[in-house]
Amino acid sequence: MLNFKRKRYLLLSLLVAAVIVVSGIQVVSAVLATSPVGELPEGGALLPTGQIITPAAAPGSTFAPLATGLRADNNADAAEAVTTTLSSDGKTLLVLTSGYNQNFKDQNTGADLTYPVLDPLTGKPSSETTRKAEWVFVYDVSNGKLVKRQQLNIPNTYNGLAWAKDGKRFYVSGGIDDRVYIYALNGDKYLPEAPFILLGHNSNQNAPFPDYDGGLLKDTPAKNVATGAVVAGLAVSKDGNTLVAANFENDSISIVNTTNRQVVKEIKFFVPGGKEATGEFPFDVALKNTNSGAATKAFISSQRDNEVLAVDITSGEITRVPVGSQPNKVLLSTDQNRLYVANGNSDSISVIDTNNNSVVQTISLSRASDRYKGANPNSLALSPDEHTLYATLGGENAVAVVDLQPGKVTGRIPTGWYPNSVSVSRDGQKLYVVNAKSNSGPNPSNNRTTEAGLARNTTFRNEYNWALEKAGISIIPVPKSGTLAMLSEQVDKNNGFFNRRPDRTMKFLQGKIKHVIYVLKENRTYDQVLGDLPVGNGDPALALFPQPVSPNHHKLALDFVTFDNFYDSGESSGVGWNWSTYGRTTDYTEKTQSVLYGNAGFSGLTYDYEGTNRNINIVLPQTSSNPSQFNTRVTGVLDPSGQSAILPGNIDVNAPAGDGELTSNTIGGYLWDAALRAGKTVRNYGFYVDGNYGTAQEDPTQPDPNNPLYIPISANPAADNIPQAVAAKTVLSDKTDIYFRGYDQKEPDIYLYNEWERDIDSYLARNELPNLSLVRLPHDHFGDFSNALAGLNTAPLQMADNDYAVGLLVEKISKSPLWKETAIVVLEDDCQNGPDHVDSHRSIAYIISPYTKRNAVVSTNYNTVSVLRTMEDLLNIGYLGMNDANAKPMSDAFTREPDFTPYTAVVPGNLCAEPVDPKLVPACQDKNVEKSAIVPSLHNKQWWAQATKDFYFEVEDKLDADKFNRVLWAGIKGDTAPYPNERSHVNLSQNRAQLLEEWRLSSDYLTAQAD
Repeated sequence: MLNFKRKRYLLLSLLVAAVIVVSGIQVVSAVLATSPVGELPEGGALLPTGQIITPAAAPGSTFAPLATGLRADNNADAAEAVTTTLSSDGKTLLVLTSGYNQNFKDQNTGADLTYPVLDPLTGKPSSETTRKAEWVFVYDVSNGKLVKRQQLNIPNTYNGLAWAKDGKRFYVSGGIDDRVYIYALNGDKYLPEAPFILLGHNSNQNAPFPDYDGGLLKDTPAKNVATGAVVAGLAVSKDGNTLVAANFENDSISIVNTTNRQVVKEIKFFVPGGKEATGEFPFDVALKNTNSGAATKAFISSQRDNEVLAVDITSGEITRVPVGSQPNKVLLSTDQNRLYVANGNSDSISVIDTNNNSVVQTISLSRASDRYKGANPNSLALSPDEHTLYATLGGENAVAVVDLQPGKVTGRIPTGWYPNSVSVSRDGQKLYVVNAKSNSGPNPSNNRTTEAGLARNTTFRNEYNWALEKAGISIIPVPKSGTLAMLSEQVDKNNGFFNRRPDRTMKFLQGKIKHVIYVLKENRTYDQVLGDLPVGNGDPALALFPQPVSPNHHKLALDFVTFDNFYDSGESSGVGWNWSTYGRTTDYTEKTQSVLYGNAGFSGLTYDYEGTNRNINIVLPQTSSNPSQFNTRVTGVLDPSGQSAILPGNIDVNAPAGDGELTSNTIGGYLWDAALRAGKTVRNYGFYVDGNYGTAQEDPTQPDPNNPLYIPISANPAADNIPQAVAAKTVLSDKTDIYFRGYDQKEPDIYLYNEWERDIDSYLARNELPNLSLVRLPHDHFGDFSNALAGLNTAPLQMADNDYAVGLLVEKISKSPLWKETAIVVLEDDCQNGPDHVDSHRSIAYIISPYTKRNAVVSTNYNTVSVLRTMEDLLNIGYLGMNDANAKPMSDAFTREPDFTPYTAVVPGNLCAEPVDPKLVPACQDKNVEKSAIVPSLHNKQWWAQATKDFYFEVEDKLDADKFNRVLWAGIKGDTAPYPNERSHVNLSQNRAQLLEEWRLSSDYLTAQAD
């Protein structure tokens, strides 16, 4: 049900749209500043990135979800479509998904939807079943329309999909299962054809699911760091006798005899102990053939090393061809003389002469004179006459049309959210385009196990972020030049290119705000924390952490600005940290993150999104004479000989172009890079630091004899001289407080605050602050309940700990002499672990400064990119990429009349009661300090520890997020939590002033009672 305020938004949107349609202006102009994320009148949608999509804008085009038919409400439709390929006769189109397609339920019974796992030797269903459901969709396109003939379930996939040239057989990458599935035409259906191709890296490879241990370090002394194997791109020779598979996590290719399904040889580009980075993270493959159709040369894109490797199939000789940054998909011309390479990080296409293995042309996909990147080209297709090249632009939600004669973009065509693949019909008249995602919409029953929750979700919908976003497929008639110009303008409007104008408010503030403190937290939605606020568009029924548990979150929102129409752009931590630190993602992130959280489940792929790659801090040297966690990579600690060394150099495969480049004319990189280029000072507390200190024994404050890498937690690490962290970014190495620990749910955020205060006092003593401070306070992620320190062993207590740390930080700065020229920005990196009645991406954000409005509700649509743009404008440091350059800053939050009134933190009452260590919060003993009410806990440490005993909390989100969400709700609300009726919810928005006073009186009363 919609509350009054949201109904008003939609009615206004419809009214404006009606006027605009009459006047003939395009749909994109209908977006109001206060529109919520979601569908727009007359088609299209507003995304949590601030972009707009209009996937059916091209005349005559159609757009549809990848429907599975498994549920009437489409909850189990497919997500993350990544690859399309058309049969040689142009009649059959294949579409592959690779991401989060799992954990869906029967809408009538609530039973898990499960699928048989095929025996790799027989191709028959084994006794093992799975909840994973990646798909190959088989479409008949012979009459120009999409007619679905089959949807084939495969549990694990990763991008690779290839036809045999006769169209009677196709091959599918099995991702982490380290195998290639084969489907052959039998009558009018494609059926599994066994044995499948087993690539032999993982152990127990003949089982339905192998062991996931086959990565690059499997047979080395550092095998405990090893990933599993992952097979990515595939290519088949014209004669059908040879298949080449890219081994993404093994830095090699496998050459396979398709007749006997055996690996003929594996060509390794990099082996442990090597000194030169080459061929790492091989992603896609193209095969050049002899006139008779035999494979003669393979071309493989290497995503970390920015090169294509040309491999002679017979001799194994390798030629390295440098290309643009983070190459992904590759495409051969029909005559095989040209290879086109999509450079995801450079927004360009490299053209390689396949005869002499050299780049002969580089085609820019950027707009004229625009230096900002972020288009993320990620697939290519040629027109039948090969005069035109089409490139999907994941970051622009568009297809670029390239005239190959001059090598220039002639226009762009709008698509759905994050297009991943394009194929061209045999007659050249149509484009088939698939995209990865859609808007998620509200998720009020996410993790809700109460009767009230079930009342909102009677059909057992999976309301996890990744589960709600769905893939789509478009059929787009190739537009003529006049139409293409119109569509190009639409793409520019959709992406905000017309927003690039100075903002007067931000210009005014540039002389006033000289310091920004950026606080990044973890995973909460708006309703989950602020749903009980007496102002704003909240749903109190969804508030898991109400005012007594998070009094500073509430007080800061009320004292400064409540942003009730703010959205996290990222679905989960990996993409979230990218959006939060450089305002976009790379294609590497988009392709790996959904798979990591989805079908891979942290097997094979690793969390590569905060500076480490393959669990290794690439900033550190490979070996050392006296190796430790602080001076040597984990591989060098485990194997001082250096024979286990991998990933030479410090290139981060996940990073944006410009990472760590500090010359003044460089564009891109991270927020701190832009600040440093502009001559600003930076101090880092917990951003992008190595997390390899691992798990601990029962007492996390002591060394762990079973884990030489473990760093004991100290309440006073500087005084105890126990370093806690080492930076995972070279430019942050000398700017990082080594006593400020990174992500670790065992440690109180109050410990982190105390260390931050110790360090920041040295600046304040000189009447200074860094221009940009990066502060990570992660305890609102929750976890490690069995060995949590200071008695913070339940989720509400960990939230209270996080809340008080934030409140103390604001109080500290607001009572300092530099408050007058400081802004504190607080953001959740993502919003994946909570319900919200507006949209699953809606989250909490704060801008706290003397120039921030007081006691205001701002309902302007803002998002993570808006936060980046605002900080960049305040510090006057320039922009990082296309998205933040095009975004509108959060100027509605500010006033030109400063209010220097300091903030005083509220002590969450539960921190002053058992089981919390009484020494954690000395203010508990001070009767003059404001405290919130003590809220009795529904469950204790033992319950939380038992409920999460199978969860792994040492890395962000390395667990079943859906199960964890359910644990959170059950642990806090139980199974019979009361539920406010809809009328009270509407009244909450209609009677703000009265309710605000009642709420404050109630808060004061409860505080007095607690004292």
